Amino acid sequence: MTADDQQSGGALKRVPVLLPGDVPPEAVLASQDTGLKEAKLLGKNLSSDEIASVQANNEMRRNETFRDHFENVAVCGLWTVAGVVLIVGSVWFWHVIMPEKWHWLSLDGISRLQNILTGGVLASLAGGHMKRRLG
Repeated sequence: MTADDQQSGGALKRVPVLLPGDVPPEAVLASQDTGLKEAKLLGKNLSSDEIASVQANNEMRRNETFRDHFENVAVCGLWTVAGVVLIVGSVWFWHVIMPEKWHWLSLDGISRLQNILTGGVLASLAGGHMKRRLG
């Protein structure tokens, strides 16, 4: 008998049953536990080559998922930049064709917009396109 048994009068204690609401979050997410996944994989009696193949497939799937997410971010960034260029170009074009009483930018502001459009954007687009086609 241990000291705990002596204090409780020697009676055996029962472990209470867990209700579904009492289950800790770690047990709910056991499917994501890498130790359990490894144990399941080893429990299938696969050869070392088959285990290596499963691991390679999992790594490939992770890489492809990352690349898909990165591609989505790049496409969103492209559309954002295209929208900004469209807005800046529209403002600059408005100031070129409309009478001066409808302008809200100074001549310095208009020249900055023109420099952004013609210098930065067009040069980078043309340079990137030429690099892809020539390289």
